[in-house]
Amino acid sequence: MAGTRTDAVPRQRVETEPPGSAGRHRESGAARDPGGRTDIASGVIEKAAARAVREVDGASAVRARPVRARTSGRVVLLRLRIAVRYPRATREVAARVREHVKDRVEWTTGMTVHHIDIEIAELVR
Repeated sequence: MAGTRTDAVPRQRVETEPPGSAGRHRESGAARDPGGRTDIASGVIEKAAARAVREVDGASAVRARPVRARTSGRVVLLRLRIAVRYPRATREVAARVREHVKDRVEWTTGMTVHHIDIEIAELVR
């Protein structure tokens, strides 16, 4: 079919941009995807999660390797090792930590937290 001539005229591109705003750099600040990709290292996600654990009353991250994060595309799997203050209910604290860390990591990174495993490694006075 190469070289076949027709009487149809190709459609012209419709200019949807206001004059003078073409290109990636806009002065108006209107939302437009500039392209490219943003990668977030697992270490960044781990730090955000460890900080979020400390924000929950009655919980803290243990010192040695408190968070491990695995990513697959835009999905994050977390494994937390936390300390719970005695005499708090460990399951209640773990549930609050799970919810808060999920919200905080999703807000911070824009990724979806699919699963959080929590190991209560210490009881602290």
